[in-house]
Amino acid sequence: MSTRRILLLEEPTWGGVHTMTRILADALSVQAWQVTALPWQQTPWTTLVNAAKHHDVIVATHNFGPTYCGAALKAITGKPLVSWVHGPLMEVLQEANTSAAKKLWLKLLYKQVNQFVCVSRTTQDSLLSLIHLGKQQRCVVVANGIAPMADGQAIHVHAGHGGEGLAPLLLGYVGRLSSEKRPHLLLDTLRYLPEEAQLGIVGEGPMHRKMIHDGMDLMVQGRVHFLGKHPSGTSLYKPWQMTLLTSRYEGCPMTALESLACGVPCVSLPIPAMRELYDLDAPYLLARGDAPVALAEAVMTVRSLPEQQVRDDIARIVARHHVDGFVGHWQEVLHTC
Repeated sequence: MSTRRILLLEEPTWGGVHTMTRILADALSVQAWQVTALPWQQTPWTTLVNAAKHHDVIVATHNFGPTYCGAALKAITGKPLVSWVHGPLMEVLQEANTSAAKKLWLKLLYKQVNQFVCVSRTTQDSLLSLIHLGKQQRCVVVANGIAPMADGQAIHVHAGHGGEGLAPLLLGYVGRLSSEKRPHLLLDTLRYLPEEAQLGIVGEGPMHRKMIHDGMDLMVQGRVHFLGKHPSGTSLYKPWQMTLLTSRYEGCPMTALESLACGVPCVSLPIPAMRELYDLDAPYLLARGDAPVALAEAVMTVRSLPEQQVRDDIARIVARHHVDGFVGHWQEVLHTC
């Protein structure tokens, strides 16, 4: 099959989405596809229109802003539009207190999309609970893929003695400090863990100051360290024995996949996307409930398991998300447009 010319409408300010956009663009380019990625908000409208005219398919790299732009470009140029859906739509709309009028507008807008690509069955189910596909529309699941990661910028890990001569249990969190990620649960989780447990928090966001205030006692004890933002790379994960994920919802979280790809277990609350990711191979990486004490218990369970078992289980998950399979599925999607 011949390759096609793809216009990617980027959302450069969104971490995980931007990471996957780069992985897709690079992987397609290696396969000799012609890929042009343009930030839809920063690019002049005439440039976007001309680019759409000279490409075969428009790919909106997120189902909000980029898809709004893509629908307008499709109306002008007639080129097919693919919308990449990352998060579970209904949960995102609920978190934002979206009005009924906005939901109705989205339903009408999404009728302009030729094909939806969802990052998980969880995301697909959520999308289809809002919209009904037209006869000419398709919706498929292509799980996020993991490409080889660079080392990245080293971070300084403040590892204390762990108390009473015990080796410290080093835990990490990588992500935005915002309400949908529920990072405040990290502090309560740490309080249920033995005193040798320490947590490094990589990321910033609107909840940063509140977390510093609420975690001051843990900071004084040397158990919590706020490490700021750092570029992506293996150095974000390899200092830790485990990473933690406390999100209210996810689609197919890159933080979890990147952690696993670095050989570091990511222990999570049992939200649907993480059950989808873990149930087959490593259900012990899921807490048995949504409370911090349940997450702490899961950490201790993982700590007690044979390291080789955990490594083998993680390797199977990572193998299912290899970049080659990811780009292969995307090529199939793009050839049908």
